Amino acid sequence: MRAPPLATMETALRIQFWGVRGSISCAYPDFLEYGGNTSCIELEILGQTIILDAGTGLPWLGNDLLKRGVTDVHLLMSHFHNDHTNGFNYFKHIYIPEHTVRIRAALNYGDLTVEDLIRQQLSENLHPVQYEHLPSTLESIGFHAGDTFDLFEGVHIKTYMLTHPAGSTCYRIESEGKVLVYATDTEHTPGQTDEGLVEMMRGADLVIYDCTYTEEELPSKLGWGHSTWNEGVRLCKLAGAKRMAMFHYSPDHNDDAVRALELEAQAEWDGVFAAKEGMVIKL
Repeated sequence: MRAPPLATMETALRIQFWGVRGSISCAYPDFLEYGGNTSCIELEILGQTIILDAGTGLPWLGNDLLKRGVTDVHLLMSHFHNDHTNGFNYFKHIYIPEHTVRIRAALNYGDLTVEDLIRQQLSENLHPVQYEHLPSTLESIGFHAGDTFDLFEGVHIKTYMLTHPAGSTCYRIESEGKVLVYATDTEHTPGQTDEGLVEMMRGADLVIYDCTYTEEELPSKLGWGHSTWNEGVRLCKLAGAKRMAMFHYSPDHNDDAVRALELEAQAEWDGVFAAKEGMVIKL
């Protein structure tokens, strides 16, 4: 397996994968190499912490952040399907006074606000502790897909709506000349190019891309909202992106299957690698 991108002398962006799977977590011996937790990625930029999605990797990230004394985090949600939210209720920061979680997500659920969606996660039908009982500070901020904004000074965000049931937001994160693109839960149409997504990926240092299915599996999963490594590599090449991390593996793909897909992808392009839980990349 080829190594992930190497650290540069000055690191503008540190990335750590805490959950790389999709659909459901996989707690079995043959899922240990790449990891069994669902979508959650930590970014360290300019001394602040950004989290991409709140899957089952989030509680373990939270434990690590507490050890490091991190009390204030930004959480960018791609969407609110279960595999991207089911770690939120067990994120210890939300239960500790003087801890702040700033949540941003696209307003893509009719009249529901981001706070409404978080409250649903913590409703009494789903969880023993409700939103109004939390001692932490939760800030819920909505935007419209296609919006651009500065998350904080020195970090610029561009957004784009992907093809997925109820939608999923792609994030382009720019800081100090480095670019990370998070493009998970997207379904491509064979033979067509999502030009908007290509522009989001343009010149990126790293693209994290949905590789849930194989090309052979995709025809039986139309409308399920996912893609393949083949399409990710094709788009990265069109966009002139430097690297691509395969992400959001199907629970039907154990370590052997993911390893085989990684080798296939690397035979096509040496810029691609399979993300592993615990992997750290520095740009």
